[in-house]
Amino acid sequence: MASAGIHRVTGRLLSDWEHVLQSVDVIFETEIGERVMLRHFGGGMRRLLGRKLTPDILALAAAVFALSITIWEPRLRVVKVSVAPSVEEIRLGAVSFVMEVAYRPRGHLGDLTEEPALIGVGVNGAGSLTTMALAA
Repeated sequence: MASAGIHRVTGRLLSDWEHVLQSVDVIFETEIGERVMLRHFGGGMRRLLGRKLTPDILALAAAVFALSITIWEPRLRVVKVSVAPSVEEIRLGAVSFVMEVAYRPRGHLGDLTEEPALIGVGVNGAGSLTTMALAA
């Protein structure tokens, strides 16, 4: 077990990949300036929610995803961020992204040995960001 933590809702033990996914959720859901003792932490994604879907906004969101992970999650290296909207998603004002990442199980300890992985990021029915593993 390279990393471990506690699920922030259920309290169950998380390890390795599950722990990384929860960390990514926390990064994306935390607005910059929200944490009192770590004001510069966060992904700033909430500012983009609810805006008109234009190519510029989609490109900005992809850049924000990549930059947030690069700054705050040493266990991941972003390889590529793809916008993966279907025609139906765009019609409904929703969009999904797929991040191709290199998973570094011990990256937080300075070991940069990598394994390929995919992470999907989208907006759920409640309007909040959701992160899921597509492959690990």
